[in-house]
Amino acid sequence: EPRLEVLDAEARIFLFHNFLSRAETDHIISLAEPHLARSGVVGTSGHHGVSEVRTSKGMFLSRRQDQKISDLEERIARWTLLPVGNGEGLQVLRYSKTQKYDAHWDYFFHKEGTSNGGNRYATVLMYLADTEEGGETVFPNIPAPGGDNGPGYSECARKFLAAKPRRGDAVLFHSIRPNGELERRSLHTACPVIKGVKWSAAKWIHVGHFAMDGEKPMGLDLHPQPVHVPGCEDADDRCPGWAERGECETNGTFMIGTPENPGHCIASCQRCAQFFSDN
Repeated sequence: EPRLEVLDAEARIFLFHNFLSRAETDHIISLAEPHLARSGVVGTSGHHGVSEVRTSKGMFLSRRQDQKISDLEERIARWTLLPVGNGEGLQVLRYSKTQKYDAHWDYFFHKEGTSNGGNRYATVLMYLADTEEGGETVFPNIPAPGGDNGPGYSECARKFLAAKPRRGDAVLFHSIRPNGELERRSLHTACPVIKGVKWSAAKWIHVGHFAMDGEKPMGLDLHPQPVHVPGCEDADDRCPGWAERGECETNGTFMIGTPENPGHCIASCQRCAQFFSDN
């Protein structure tokens, strides 16, 4: 029976049990399986490539690929209250034993990522098969209720908010907060599969219309008002001027950096939420 569960109200993370039927999950797998290839990643600079951060295989379906996919996309739109046209095509993923996807945000930190429909606003992650052990979706910035999910979860997932990969279930989470900044609690990882195989399908939904199949892309260059975050300061007094001249986009490594190696001008580039918590 379909049932909605709130995993974290403040971060707006939800689990919809039995969102897809068995016929739908089987159909998606049958469409995808002949076309699987090694999954890629997009770095903070916009570079695409293969990385050990992500070891699954995957492929993309077209939006409204067939009537069954179209019906599913309409149902996703009704749940999320976001138009079908804002979504990318479904990405179908297959994780074999030991395969995983390390912690990452679906939010883009590079300008190229927002050139078609603006940034990613929300993600619906659907599970297409039962995974015997492991493969959980974990949100490492959110502790597990009570501090421990218990022995029914893999070691990767025990201490954090997590969803088990069960056929037909779907997780909805938001990458952008109501103030327009990154939702840091949307950081998520796909734990390694320990036993069995994991099949999933991701629907990434943008702020605006996502152009596909010959449509003209519409970029949304949104600049929300910066929110003060304690501890977030520039390392150089010249940062505001550099940011005004576009250095945040052209020299992102120096200006912004990464969570592991922060840059010098995080505040002026309005990326405080990427590195600091304001909670």
